[in-house]
Amino acid sequence: MTKTWAIAIAAISFFGISTAAYGDAKMSQRANDLEIDRQVIESSPVLQRWLEQPPNLLEDIYNIPSFNTKLRVGLTSRDNSLGVEAGIEDVFVGRSPLTVSGSYQTEFSGRESELQANIRYYVLPLGSYWNISPIVGYRQFNQLDRPQISGLDLGLQGILVLSPHSSDLRLSHTFTSPSGNLEMSTTTLSSSYSITNNLRLGTKIEWRRSPLIYDSRVGFLLELAL
Repeated sequence: MTKTWAIAIAAISFFGISTAAYGDAKMSQRANDLEIDRQVIESSPVLQRWLEQPPNLLEDIYNIPSFNTKLRVGLTSRDNSLGVEAGIEDVFVGRSPLTVSGSYQTEFSGRESELQANIRYYVLPLGSYWNISPIVGYRQFNQLDRPQISGLDLGLQGILVLSPHSSDLRLSHTFTSPSGNLEMSTTTLSSSYSITNNLRLGTKIEWRRSPLIYDSRVGFLLELAL
C-alpha cells in the first residue's frame, strides 16, 4: 500500500512539474517569437497573461464601447437668458448597441423649458472611432406664451471618438412632431473632453427651427463618466 501511494504521489508531482515546464516553454517560445527579454516578461503580470492567453482584440472592438455613459449638469444660455440642464447620456442596455438617454433643461426666468428622452442604436462596432445611430424618442418643448411643441422625436446622430474614453465629438439632427403643424428641427453639435479619469468638460450648441422659433442655445456642462 505504501509503495502504491508513493508511486501515485510521484506521478502527480511529475505531472505538475511537466505542466509547469510546458507552460514556461510555451511562454518562452512566444517570447522568443516576439523577441521580448525574459526579465521583462517576469516583471510584467499583464504581459505574462497576454502571452499565456492572447486577448481577442476583434471581440473587444465589437463589444467594448470607445465612449462612456455620462451624467451631466451645466449652464445654458439663449438670448441672454441663463438656464440649467441635467441629464444622462448613453446608458447601455446590457451588452447590446442600444442605449437610453434623457435630459431636462429650464431657464431661470421661466421663459423656456425642455424635456426629452430617446433611444439610440449604434450601427457600427462599439469600439470604432466613429459611429452612427438612429434616434427615436420623445421631446416636449415649452416657451412662455407660445403653444407647446411635443411628440415623437426622430433623427440621426454621428459620433467621432477623438480619444477612447477621453474625448468625442457628436453631431445630431432630429425632428420633433414630424409632419405636424408645429414641427421643430433641432441640430446639435456637442463635444466632451477629459479633465480627469472620470470628469469631462462638455460644450453644446443647438439650432432650433420651427414656425414658432428660429434661434440657438449654447451650453457648458460638467460630465461624470460612469
